[in-house]
Amino acid sequence: MSQENREPLPAQPEKEEGPSPVPPDELRPWYYQYWFLHPMIVFWPLWPVLIIRSPWHNGLVVGALAWAWLIIGGYLAFVRLQVGGTVALSTVAIVAPGLLFTVITQAHWIINRRRILNPPVARPDAETPDDNDPSTRSRRSLRRRRRRR
Repeated sequence: MSQENREPLPAQPEKEEGPSPVPPDELRPWYYQYWFLHPMIVFWPLWPVLIIRSPWHNGLVVGALAWAWLIIGGYLAFVRLQVGGTVALSTVAIVAPGLLFTVITQAHWIINRRRILNPPVARPDAETPDDNDPSTRSRRSLRRRRRRR
């Protein structure tokens, strides 16, 4: 059979694997709000980890800055800890609060991520019954309709 006589196969629909939709700002937990996030840039591992794991901050520039801040800060902390003495103690004093904040915020994020990213679907208001739903009609009106038929 020649290739000219063959019918083309139907195109398979491709699944788009683009970035996941950004959740609304109302769902941001306290550690992803700007009042907390902006001042936390001074605490070394906290800011980059929050930016990298955030569904709200997924820009290329901000992500690149977060990775650079994480890698450079890690290298500088490693080098300063190798020197020892007061330099190592001051490095630990600077890095310890950031590590503590990172552990707290990431534990909170792991526990609440599913609830935050997949909010429950709002059900229709229970006070406004649907007129077409037989369960909301009175039994008396149903009996009358059955007798009329």
